[in-house]
Amino acid sequence: MVDDIGMTNEQYKGMLVDEREDWEEMKDIAEKEGNKTIADFAQKKIDKINEKLKF
Repeated sequence: MVDDIGMTNEQYKGMLVDEREDWEEMKDIAEKEGNKTIADFAQKKIDKINEKLKF
């Protein structure tokens, strides 16, 4: 029987990096469109992800 232990640290970090890339793209689009509200929100998400990646 195989025990399911969940995600490895490397898998989790990979997921966070992918998510950060998505938010960076969203921020770029928002800035190009002149939507400061969405750009600021995206930056907050990027900052949170960067904090998680420090560990």
